[in-house]
Amino acid sequence: MQHVLITGCSRGIGLAMVREWLGRGSAYIYATCRDPQTAHELTALAAQHPDSLTVIALDVVDQDSIAAAQKAVSALTAHLDIVVNNAGIYPKDDQSQRFGSLTPERMLDVFTTNSVAPLMVTQAFMPLLQHGTHPRLVMISSQVGSITNTRVSYAVAYRMSKTALNMATKILANEYGESGMIVVTTHPGHVATDMGGAGAPVSPQESAAGLVTLIERLKPEDNGHFYNYDGQELPW
Repeated sequence: MQHVLITGCSRGIGLAMVREWLGRGSAYIYATCRDPQTAHELTALAAQHPDSLTVIALDVVDQDSIAAAQKAVSALTAHLDIVVNNAGIYPKDDQSQRFGSLTPERMLDVFTTNSVAPLMVTQAFMPLLQHGTHPRLVMISSQVGSITNTRVSYAVAYRMSKTALNMATKILANEYGESGMIVVTTHPGHVATDMGGAGAPVSPQESAAGLVTLIERLKPEDNGHFYNYDGQELPW
């Protein structure tokens, strides 16, 4: 059975991915969230699936929390086969959205969560991933991080942070691809979550099903690529 670590699982796409893998019965999941005590749906799932799901506390912007989570997971398994960096934020305030109103403090908050944190989490868990079978590292990015496809001027910090995350993906793909690891970045779709809005066209379940299928079908030649949740390749 695959051992899978997913960040940001208290709700939205992360929680839907946990449900999807549980439904398939193909993975043991280490589902992380900032505060398990308030993640009621996730902890209820863990109670229902004690043999395939463990909830781990992890605040991705806190280095001590990352170290503690790595220690907790390492006490349960000697390897990870898949790491999914899903945790992220989409602020809607003018201080990060619109040129003319941007502030460095708010910009850096977004970059810390969306660009730096996934790299720090990956760095901590890389030794476990290197011991995995058919190891795969997946970044949940966004198509708005595509420079080629950018046609609008809003969501400045979010767009830039996802472009930076895509660059991190390329760097890690170059670093670890020759050893057999597959590193990709993905767009989950415009998903009906707290982040994407209730009117978004893609359900969390649809996004999660597509992402899990994509991740489980990854091949060495996919290393370093940018994919939509339905498997379509996206431009950088």
